[in-house]
Amino acid sequence: RGSAARVSRVIKKKGELLTEPEKKANHIASEQKRRMNIRVGYDQLIQIVPTLTPSQRSEALILQKTVEYIKYLIMEREILEGQMKEANR
Repeated sequence: RGSAARVSRVIKKKGELLTEPEKKANHIASEQKRRMNIRVGYDQLIQIVPTLTPSQRSEALILQKTVEYIKYLIMEREILEGQMKEANR
């Protein structure tokens, strides 16, 4: 998934313009950060959703199983709320 090398952002004083190579370096660094944040999010979903395992790296599968799990949780909540209403009668 791309180069392992880190590209750091170029920061200049207020009012100073970035050169084209500096703009490109900033863009690359921003994109790497965005991709890493997405990867971390998928890793967190793998940890939370019981039907996922770390070997399942397909983003489509992760999203599909996450949606299924959320629907399951909603259904479980509705069942529990119904049981609570019945118990309070």
